Amino acid sequence: MKTAEFFALCMIVTVISFLGFIVENIWLAATKGYIDNRSMCLPFLIGYGLAILAIYLLFGTPAELVFFGKKLKIKSTFAKLLIYFFAVMVCVSVGEIILGTIVEKTCHFYWWDYTRLPFHITRYTSIPTSMAFSFLITTFMRHFFNPLMDFFLRMEPNKLQVLSLTFMTLMTVDFLYNAVRIFKKKELNQLWKIDTRNSLGYRLIHS
Repeated sequence: MKTAEFFALCMIVTVISFLGFIVENIWLAATKGYIDNRSMCLPFLIGYGLAILAIYLLFGTPAELVFFGKKLKIKSTFAKLLIYFFAVMVCVSVGEIILGTIVEKTCHFYWWDYTRLPFHITRYTSIPTSMAFSFLITTFMRHFFNPLMDFFLRMEPNKLQVLSLTFMTLMTVDFLYNAVRIFKKKELNQLWKIDTRNSLGYRLIHS
C-alpha cells in the first residue's frame, strides 16, 4: 500500500466515523426522542471508521470483491452484491455481540439493548438492525468509497498527510479518554442531550 493510499484511507475512516455519529443520533431521535454526544467529546465514533476499514481490507468493495486479499472471480454483479451484503451483515452482527459483551463484562452495564426488536440474537444484535447496517455499508462501498478515495488522492500530499494524522490523533485520543472514563465510572459519558420529541419525524413515527 502506497503512503498516499494509507492517508486517504485514514480520511475515509474520519468520514465514516462522523457518519456513524450522525446515524446513531438519527436512530436515537427516531426511537427515543433525543440526541446526545454518544459518550464522546467530538462528533466522531471511530469504531465505525475502523470497522469499515477492516471490511475493506477483508472484502474489498462490491465491484472488486476479495476474500482476505484474494480476488474472487465472480462475474455477476448481483452475486457480488449479495455475497458482500451477507458478509458485511455477519461482520456487523459478530462485532456488535463482541463489543456489547466486552462493555457488559468490564463496565457492568448494557450499552444498548435490542431485545425489544424481532429476531434479536442476544441483546446486542438483531437481524433487522444488521441488515440495515449492511445495506448502508454496502451502498457506501459501492457508490461512494472509490470517489472519496480518488478525491483524497488528488489532494496535495502534505495537506492530506497533515489532515489525516490530525483527525486520526484527535479521534484516537477522544476514544481512549472517554473509554477510560466509562470504565472508571461504569456508566456512559453523557455531556449533552437534546430532546427531539417535538420534532415532526418523532411525532410521525410515534403517533
